[in-house]
Amino acid sequence: MTDILSSYIPYILQVLLFLVMFGMGMTLTVPDFTRVGIAPKAVITGLVNQIILVPLIAYGIVILVPMEPIMAMGLMVCACSPGGAVSNLFSYLSKGDTALSITLTAISSIVTIFTIPLIINFSLDTILGEASKSIQLPLGRTIFNIFKLTALPVFLGMFLNYKFPKSAEKGKPVIKWGSITVIILALIFMVLKLEEIGDSWSFLKAAFFSVVLLNFFTLAIGFISAKSIKLSTKQAATISIESGMQNNVLGMTLAMSPSLLNSPEMAATPGVYGVVMSVLAIGVIFIYKRMILREEKV
Repeated sequence: MTDILSSYIPYILQVLLFLVMFGMGMTLTVPDFTRVGIAPKAVITGLVNQIILVPLIAYGIVILVPMEPIMAMGLMVCACSPGGAVSNLFSYLSKGDTALSITLTAISSIVTIFTIPLIINFSLDTILGEASKSIQLPLGRTIFNIFKLTALPVFLGMFLNYKFPKSAEKGKPVIKWGSITVIILALIFMVLKLEEIGDSWSFLKAAFFSVVLLNFFTLAIGFISAKSIKLSTKQAATISIESGMQNNVLGMTLAMSPSLLNSPEMAATPGVYGVVMSVLAIGVIFIYKRMILREEKV
């Protein structure tokens, strides 16, 4: 790989993220943002899981599990990145409440514009300490950078959906499965960047255990919290998937972007998370699908 290609990888990731969020926007409509009035308990529970509980679980893992500070920061970056179009696909395949999944994705993609910089700056201070001074994220600039990478393409996609609804509807299957392709491309570029600065395999191994813990516990807490307030299995499965399936492309972009954290090493954890969550999703889809079908037969 040439030095020129290497220098462009962070910008390529930004383009890939923009495309993912634009595609997700093409599947959204205004009612997706207002559905909270129809199912307030489910939407609020899902948002509390995504925005509060998932970062808290990640921080607990950081405190309890010995790991390099840069890997710990990567875990926090991953935890504050909400579910994306892939979580909608997994919810659909598991027979979950797809409308709820889309609503959670829509709202969290806006709310996390403001929560991501707060969580990351807190994590930088507590995990990296003095070393964080060189990469502290200015709040206003960070919110703007995240907005142009996430909310802006979502709104553009929604506008296209509004203007050309029939074309957008036909393209939904391509958009959903195309997101998987983008994740794979993003992982390839991340590995290439890690190879430039060291042994990518060592970075991936270092992140693996903490990533498995985060994925397992967030999936579990999503399901348990939903069932504890007597939501249906269909809704509980969806909240579980939305809690456990993070937007790892966003996480890698936040870590590697020159205007944000500018740390390829930090991107290893969200990258590994993308692989782990996709593998575990096979089992999760099978289990939840059987549970939902069994409940619907009763």
